[in-house]
Amino acid sequence: MKENILIIGFGDIGQRVVTNLNSKNYNFVTVNRSYNSNKTEITHISWDWLSKENLKLPFKNFKRIIFIPKPSEITEEGYKNGFNKSIKNIMVSLNDITYESFIAISSTRIFGSNQFGILDEASLPKPDCFRGKIILEYEAFLKKNILNNLSILRFGGLYLSGTKIPEFNNKLDRDHASQIICFFIENNFEGIFNCTENKILNPHARSVSGEKINNTNFIMSSND
Repeated sequence: MKENILIIGFGDIGQRVVTNLNSKNYNFVTVNRSYNSNKTEITHISWDWLSKENLKLPFKNFKRIIFIPKPSEITEEGYKNGFNKSIKNIMVSLNDITYESFIAISSTRIFGSNQFGILDEASLPKPDCFRGKIILEYEAFLKKNILNNLSILRFGGLYLSGTKIPEFNNKLDRDHASQIICFFIENNFEGIFNCTENKILNPHARSVSGEKINNTNFIMSSND
């Protein structure tokens, strides 16, 4: 019997997730504000999560719900819309929905540029810009309102595979990002996980450690 997977915020990363997973095992329900998918193996819904209308779903039970937030604009208000306002409206629409786990995408931006050394999940975030502060508020809302089976995946700065690998630290290939989500769909983990490709952690620089996710037996494929 197929298991239902709901992806809210269906764009590039979400498409990679659907491509990587076997559609024979899952019913994919995807949601975005404006994107229209031509994929025949999914049920796609266009829904504005900033509207006053509730999301109408074809199923009441889901194995996993994945939320991939995106700011509506690069302004402070756009970040508030994309992270904080959207998740509040989404949770209202999920009042009558049951699910085994909720996988929420976040960002290593919650660590400020003034934080140096090796930063792991136990490190206290000290964001120094409105983006990091808003995303940290988003994480706090999730932890307060999803009491069981919540995974928060803090992605490093995303880049496109096949292009020149960025020189900055705390980065993550988009293919690797989708592989991580697939791994969490197929395995039940709970908690906060930093997701970066840092191979060398420098105690004198800002280095976000991905050791915790590596200890889950997740294997990041090579992008060489």
